Amino acid sequence: MPTQSGPGADEQHVQTGSKPDSAIRINILAIAIGIIAGLGAVLFRGAIWLFQNAFFGNALNPGDVQFEELNIPNLYALFGFLGSWRLVLVPAVGGLLVGLVIQLTTREVSGHGVPKVLIAVLTRGGRIDPKIALYKTIASSIAIGSGGSLGREGPIVQIGSAAGSFFGKFVRHKAHTRTLVAAGAAGGIAATFNAPLAGIMFALEIILAQNNARNVVAVVLSSVVATAVARPILQFTPTPGVREFLVPVQFELVNPAIELPLYLLLGLFVAVAGMAMVRMLYAVEHVTEQIRMPFLLKPASGGALLGLSGLVSALVLGVPAQQSANWLFGVGYSTIGSSLRGELVLGTMAVLGLMKLVGFSLSIGTGSSGGIFSPCVYVGAMIGGAFGLVVHAWIPNTAGAGAYALVGMGGVFAAAARAPLTSALIIFELTGEYTIILPVLLVCVLGSEVAERLMRGSTIYNQKLRDMGLTVQERRIGSLEDSTAADVMTRDLDVLHVGDTVGEASLLFARTRHHTVPIVDAKGHLVGLVRHHDIARPLTEGTTLDRDQLVEDVGIGEPDSVSPDSNLLSVVDCMKARQVGRLPVIDDNGVLVGMVSRGNILAAYDLPLES
Repeated sequence: MPTQSGPGADEQHVQTGSKPDSAIRINILAIAIGIIAGLGAVLFRGAIWLFQNAFFGNALNPGDVQFEELNIPNLYALFGFLGSWRLVLVPAVGGLLVGLVIQLTTREVSGHGVPKVLIAVLTRGGRIDPKIALYKTIASSIAIGSGGSLGREGPIVQIGSAAGSFFGKFVRHKAHTRTLVAAGAAGGIAATFNAPLAGIMFALEIILAQNNARNVVAVVLSSVVATAVARPILQFTPTPGVREFLVPVQFELVNPAIELPLYLLLGLFVAVAGMAMVRMLYAVEHVTEQIRMPFLLKPASGGALLGLSGLVSALVLGVPAQQSANWLFGVGYSTIGSSLRGELVLGTMAVLGLMKLVGFSLSIGTGSSGGIFSPCVYVGAMIGGAFGLVVHAWIPNTAGAGAYALVGMGGVFAAAARAPLTSALIIFELTGEYTIILPVLLVCVLGSEVAERLMRGSTIYNQKLRDMGLTVQERRIGSLEDSTAADVMTRDLDVLHVGDTVGEASLLFARTRHHTVPIVDAKGHLVGLVRHHDIARPLTEGTTLDRDQLVEDVGIGEPDSVSPDSNLLSVVDCMKARQVGRLPVIDDNGVLVGMVSRGNILAAYDLPLES
């Protein structure tokens, strides 16, 4: 028989709270996270170097790692009898190993990392399996070391965030866990790029999309400590002498009245390039998902196709295949440096920019593991450098092509990620070129805003979340993410049992004015839902419905549901996707423990109910 609770149960709101964590505790944890993130960055860079030696020796520099080469046998030398075709085989073998690692561990390791962190922040209160740090280090270092056209920022963000999530178990509130996850991301970026300011801004601009005193302090501490740990080991210095990119001359505005409008035009070009990075990546990913083959073969196919793109580039440019691979494989920082120094001609930069876009999409889109920052910077350098050559040929009294290449580096990443401040800061810290900060800021902001309108809010980081139906635009981190379904759900429910009749259901609907009532079995397991519409519709259509018919025969079997620990933002997304206003809440055993409605969520959000 149906059971009944008091009136208004649909709008019941259970308020919960947690005692705030001590700021001292959070800051101490942030320091510990910074130490681990710094050491993680060192291990990650070392692993890339190790696999780079195993795959290519000193024949190519896909990882651009600043250590001495090992004199050990490598696949590139062993496959020497294949000639240029070994440039197809070696990345394919690397992709196969990456696929094997992912197959044996978790799919969380595939892709470029940051979307996985955002999903954890948005839907799981920042919880990330700490083993992800180890798995991601292995998979991404193999991918980059074997020539994958990938970056380092995505993996190190996931590695650092996993450390932050681990320490999140020592705080009481989910908001603090998310802060520690962001602190780990900041520490990872700061340590691997020797860029503490960019690490801080990355965490606040991309991971949290908000900043307040608590977030800033914890994120700053982690970023500073991680940089201090990694800098002496990775042989970085705070002076311009040792940086990722050595700029041969000081870039500056030569003729602002002429050059600033030109940089505005460059901002439009980088916006289109940023959009192309996003669109092509996810197009390849969607096509790959439709292909029916064992997953571990997908990154291998991406590696083989990357190698073929290198051979095609060699034919187009008329250079040896090994030179083409050296330009296109790996993170590509040496090639970026060549563009900054003006060592590449217009046609070469145009071809390399296009082929890097293709290679990057094939590497990430087929399921390999790596980041997107370096490919974006690479494409930006090629576009900016080519633009600068054209400008300098027509208007000699302007900055050299290298200045436009440097500005383009920041612009494409800003457009693809919609992170103009992070992009400007990281370019400044990677090059030490403060004199050109005005054009960098101008192009980054303009490129970001134009790309925002072209892509209607999509970015290279949030498109994955949008594909999953998660709300990521104009999000407010606060009560919706700090509260779960268990915090607000109605616990005393009106339910129907298996074996109840349509007549009994009609009486229950008349008494309670519910629109939907769950059906449970004798053990309380959710087996379906009955809507008032299912019973009332036959009457309006002039047909008869047997009042003795069982409710399970007219209801919805296997309805959508959420778990008690689902945060309210994910519940809202589910309601929106399913176009429902009320969802059952079931535990791990399938037992119905409550119902969550729009009214419950609005009350939790501290907003008035609509009349």
